[in-house]
Amino acid sequence: MAAAVTTVYVCPFYCVGFYFVLYTSIFINCCSGHSSYRFFSTKTPYEWVHKSKSLTTVDEWYYLPELKGSSCSAVHANAVLRHGARFPGLDDVHEISNIHEKLLVSLEPDVNPNLYNWINKFPSNNNKALSHLGEEEQEALGKRIAQKLTSLLADEDLSSFRFIVSSQERTKQSASSFYEGLTNVLNKEEDIEDEFDSEVNDELLRFFNLCEKYVFAVEKNKTAHKEYYSFLQSDQVNEIRNKIHKKLNMKDDVLTTGNVRLIYLMCGYEMAAFKESPWCSLLDESDMEILEYLGDLKHYFKNGYGYNITCQQSCPLVSEIFLTMDEVINDIENSDSEDEQDEYIVGQFAFGHAETLGPLYCALGLFKDQEGLRADNFDKRPDHKFRTSEILPFSANIVFVLYECVPEELGEDEEIEEADYYLKMFINEKPHVIPGCEKLYCPYKQVRQYYRKLVDECDFKGICKRSAERDEL
Repeated sequence: MAAAVTTVYVCPFYCVGFYFVLYTSIFINCCSGHSSYRFFSTKTPYEWVHKSKSLTTVDEWYYLPELKGSSCSAVHANAVLRHGARFPGLDDVHEISNIHEKLLVSLEPDVNPNLYNWINKFPSNNNKALSHLGEEEQEALGKRIAQKLTSLLADEDLSSFRFIVSSQERTKQSASSFYEGLTNVLNKEEDIEDEFDSEVNDELLRFFNLCEKYVFAVEKNKTAHKEYYSFLQSDQVNEIRNKIHKKLNMKDDVLTTGNVRLIYLMCGYEMAAFKESPWCSLLDESDMEILEYLGDLKHYFKNGYGYNITCQQSCPLVSEIFLTMDEVINDIENSDSEDEQDEYIVGQFAFGHAETLGPLYCALGLFKDQEGLRADNFDKRPDHKFRTSEILPFSANIVFVLYECVPEELGEDEEIEEADYYLKMFINEKPHVIPGCEKLYCPYKQVRQYYRKLVDECDFKGICKRSAERDEL
């Protein structure tokens, strides 16, 4: 929270009963509808938590200078991306209007005029559709990745790329915007093709809908989310509800804790879309920290480490990533000429959902806390790794870059008997140690062996076979 100041502000909309407000963050919230808080769990815009550098260095991912004695350059990039920022779902759009109507019964016009006069600006025909901000996120991401891997990706025709999307329109729109950013950097304007082929593959990107055991035992099983519901009804969230009632000078039974959660989310949605929201005036930073943790709890059990099946169901995607890299290495090693080498996939880009990346992180062993998230350990929140605002915002991404390495002293006329291959992983554009590795780069064979069972023994039907008992978890 911002530091306290000595100036005393009188805030007529918040200070029912003529109380004085002594700290600026609440003054800003209540009088303008702005919020400085930028963490809204999986509804967080990418740039709010992952500020891109003003200048991206050309080819900053292309070389692997850390490996001394070898000359390494990228031969393949394999990325899984979440779709860009989207509109809220229709259920939330209708429900926030219902909450507003409920408030108007008790709310005096002069208590919070901005909230009293609020109009729902979200269209009722754009259920979870990609927003303009989402298009911008993806286009900018495409541009940055093109710049970071220019020497790998430039001058390649479309046959050298593979774009995979889910059946949802927002992933298709994200892929299109990403492609526009990518090609604007890599190609001359006259060479850019307006249309590009993408492959719809829900088996890879919406496995969570196809895995019967997961759907039955986790997604549609309320008891599987007991920690989330316990925290939703906790003293912390009820205290936020009571504070809102006091701020609005109304009796304490108007809102539910579920309403409070939606108010928090709508604050984030409107700040992203319109730069302001009167719903933000009802929450201070400490409230938002609590509600952010509520979102982490939800996704920990829905998309994270809460249950083994959540991680296991993503094995088709893990397998596809590594088998594609196996093919790239095989094509390079068995080609007779550089022309033949050019025929392999240099860039694979898959566009999915939070429910795609969360289980993928989990299967790979990323962002795993020693102590699992629970309703009763909010106090340990500052240290937990599974913070969805940072790891699963809109446009979240994981990129594997595969490098071919040869001895540095190799002469121009000397043939390479066998190259070494190394792997580096970037999460939300930052290098990240691959589990099982000690450094930010690792021999491909070592990583491949570490994930061997996921790649070579992925039995999706067997993993996802539903039993009659929900308590199998």
